[in-house]
Parts: sequence; C-alpha cells; structure tokens
Amino acid sequence: MKFRASFLFSLSLLLALPVLAQDYADGDETEAPAEDTFLSAFLADFEGSSDKLVQLAGAFSDEQYSWRPAEGIRSVSEMFVHVANANIRISLALGFEHEGMERPSMQEAEQMIISKADVIADLTMSQAHVRGAIKLLMDQDLSEGMPMFGQTMSRYQVLMILGGHSHEHLGQAIAYARSVGVTPPWSEGN
Repeated sequence: MKFRASFLFSLSLLLALPVLAQDYADGDETEAPAEDTFLSAFLADFEGSSDKLVQLAGAFSDEQYSWRPAEGIRSVSEMFVHVANANIRISLALGFEHEGMERPSMQEAEQMIISKADVIADLTMSQAHVRGAIKLLMDQDLSEGMPMFGQTMSRYQVLMILGGHSHEHLGQAIAYARSVGVTPPWSEGN
C-alpha cells in the first residue's frame, strides 16, 4: 500500500511539471531574457575565464614572468601571450579584423611581449577582440562551415575551441601560480 501511494504521488508530480513549466514560460518574472542565446552564454563563460586570467596575470610578480616549470615549457609570460595569440587569431578567422592590427608571428609575440604590463595589456586587448567577434557573429549562422586548422568547422565548433582553450590555460595559469606560491586572487582566504 505504501508503495502504491508513493508511486501515485510521484506520478502526480510528474504530470504537474508540464503545467508548471507552461506557467513559467507564460510570463513569470523570473523567465530567462530573450537574448539568452548560445552566444550570450558563451560570452558570459568566456568573460569569467578571461577575468580570472587577467587577475592571475596581475598576481604574478614581474620577476615571476620569466619562470617556467621546465626547460622547453612556456614561461608565465609566454603562456599568457599564447592565450592572447589564440584569441586574436581565432577572432580573425571568425571575421573580426581590427583596423591597424599588426602582430608578429605567434612565436615572435611570445618572445617579444614579456613585461608584466605589456602581457596584461596584450591579454586584455585580445579578449576585446573576442568580444568584437561575438558581436559580429550575432546575425550569422553559427552552423555555417568555415576553414579552421586545415578543415571545415562550424562557427559553433570554433567557439567551443576558443572557450576550451581559455579554460585550458586558466588551469595552466593556476598550476603555475601555485607552483611559485601565488594564490589566485579569487580564492584568497579560502
């Protein structure tokens, strides 16, 4: 008897969910805004990882910018410039060109942009490029193919690579920070 009552109660809740969902969609004030699209979700996620990358870039000392975990591995400055390079190159591939943008090759940029102030400025500028590319993409078909890495990929796929790359190097930056005794600013006191 207890099983039957539990079953019937659970079934009644399941049957009520579509009605509750319809109430939500019919104008509940907590409804998600209409502009809540893939691009706005992507941008919010990108902003979160970008903000943390800039915070970490600021947390390292000038001297720590030349630190590398081992010979042949990117230094702190090279890692942040690598992220900036990818942001810029992928934004260009997505069709966003910044007037007057002259940039050395990716490897040259990693060797030339080494001071803390220049690295942070480069990283911040590259993140602005991504924002510009997102604004450009607002009216485009994200499923349309484009050439990338020697193959055809949808713009969705390219954005997923861009977002994943940002998170990948945020993790790397956290590992670098912890290795040299730098606490990520957002986790201080925890």
